[in-house]
Amino acid sequence: MYVLDYHQQVKRINQMIPLRKNDKTFEVYYHDPQSGELWKSFFPYGKKKSNSPKILRPEPLPSNLEHQLELCLNSGNLADAEGLGIEYSLSPEKWEYLLNLLDENRKNYTRAGFFTFLNKLGVKDPDKTIEALHIDFNSASISREKLITLRKKAKKLWFKKLIGL
Repeated sequence: MYVLDYHQQVKRINQMIPLRKNDKTFEVYYHDPQSGELWKSFFPYGKKKSNSPKILRPEPLPSNLEHQLELCLNSGNLADAEGLGIEYSLSPEKWEYLLNLLDENRKNYTRAGFFTFLNKLGVKDPDKTIEALHIDFNSASISREKLITLRKKAKKLWFKKLIGL
């Protein structure tokens, strides 16, 4: 689903037809003539973070967040969990809901996908993530206290999954 490796992206993009390009957001949409799918290539952090990863993925993602987690964390390809984690690292306001979903369904996800997603989500070190994204707490939709609570919850989830609870 997600393609993060540069060489695989180039190989895949060369097989597709560019449809639309946005120079401001660095998004490019492609049509895959073999599968008929629409693909999106983009830098999720844009100009906010230097050396940010480029992501190539099918568009649109399933609208149900639970289904997205199920697909990406159980795909067997860690790039899927990594890509989804990177995308949602930009939305700290969704972290609580994501952590609740992960807690409810943690036994349904592979251990490697679960840990990779949590690492890339950035909730285990929210200060570093917020600083990298240049988010101002005065205008942010989430408070510093809430982030501390979410970090504790993420660490508990990590431990629960590690020992198999």
